[in-house]
Amino acid sequence: MRPLPRSLAPFRDESLAGFVLRLAHHNTASPGTIVRHTGLSAHRTVILERISIRQQYQQLPEQIAEFARTTRLSRGEASELFMAPLGTRYGPLSETLLGRPANRMLYNNRGIFRHWSRFCPRCLAGDSDIERAHGGNWKRLWRLPPVFTCTTHRCMLRYDCSQCGHHGLEVQGTSLIPRIHDEDLHPNQCRTVTDGSPGQRNAPACGARHDQAPPPTCSDKFLDEALVLQQELLGLLGPSGPEETTSVGWIIDTAQYFFDLHSVAGLILLTWPTTRPLAPSGEHADILDRDVARRQRERAGLHKRGKHHYSHVLIDPAPDSTAYAASAAIAHQILQATDRQALRLLAPVQGQLRELPGPDRAIGDVLRNSPRNSPPLRVVLARKEPVTQKAVLGYRDARHREWRPAASNDDWVRRVTDTSAK
Repeated sequence: MRPLPRSLAPFRDESLAGFVLRLAHHNTASPGTIVRHTGLSAHRTVILERISIRQQYQQLPEQIAEFARTTRLSRGEASELFMAPLGTRYGPLSETLLGRPANRMLYNNRGIFRHWSRFCPRCLAGDSDIERAHGGNWKRLWRLPPVFTCTTHRCMLRYDCSQCGHHGLEVQGTSLIPRIHDEDLHPNQCRTVTDGSPGQRNAPACGARHDQAPPPTCSDKFLDEALVLQQELLGLLGPSGPEETTSVGWIIDTAQYFFDLHSVAGLILLTWPTTRPLAPSGEHADILDRDVARRQRERAGLHKRGKHHYSHVLIDPAPDSTAYAASAAIAHQILQATDRQALRLLAPVQGQLRELPGPDRAIGDVLRNSPRNSPPLRVVLARKEPVTQKAVLGYRDARHREWRPAASNDDWVRRVTDTSAK
């Protein structure tokens, strides 16, 4: 096929869905037309105007080549629109750490918002003519739970439409881009079908402007603390960030840290309010009170409908950015402690887990014993003793590297010194 009449330069960290929406608007076409014309069809043998959810992770080399040629992008620019490059820093998107092939990477993957995206209204509004005309940057990072603020505009990210309440860019049906045949909607408008079937081409969409919605409200103190934590996490996620970081006083791969963060945050939610004393402020605790109550109501509603295996709603990353920031702040605090301190901080959690009813205790055991957690954290969660190198190497998957305590783990150094003296 011929290259498109007009193209656009991708924004930094722009997502595939966001770029296709802007490109379609720039060419006065539907996103589906762009998908068909650029070789992004979900099936290579059938011409379909659809991008499957899994395709946001990675495309086949020949599809990326065709997409780059028809959109006038370089191969590198085209590849950076997908989620796969983030896997070098973010464990839940790493084929090595997650142990999945690319075509199964997003299946039931709760470390990423597969079906929707958080967003910053001010980023979508933009500050240039091209952004005002065709919409701002729907970022890839907004689909990662640990990204909950916009450090540029100093605000919490939204996750829902201010008018219909549905999530941002929420999938309806089987295509990553909702209302993919609609060429009239602006990239910043809500594309959720609120009346009728999403498959009907004439079904009306919400149409509210995401770029005109207010950001979530919170106190200045909460926002300042969330921004500090966000800068730390973005430093780990950045392509030039450190390859290693610390977890419970030990050096681990940066990508694996996000598995640890997810597991500890899940345990905090499952056993709340046992870790209430660790909340940075009363506002953090109040936010978690409401979030945990919401989860319990959602789980109870599922049980009424006969869906008894949905206990994951108790531990999944919260869509609401303030709720996620509140749980992540406590989890990050625990992971930045030494192994002995982490044991003490997690003692109430371990005690409460034993008191939970069977299904909840089972999901807690899954979090504690997950092979995706770093070996030092697995030792802390499984034992009542500080971490040792021998205990770490007891896990088969820990033998690929030299495990060592962080230089700041003076407690571990004293223990080794005392043992040697004896």
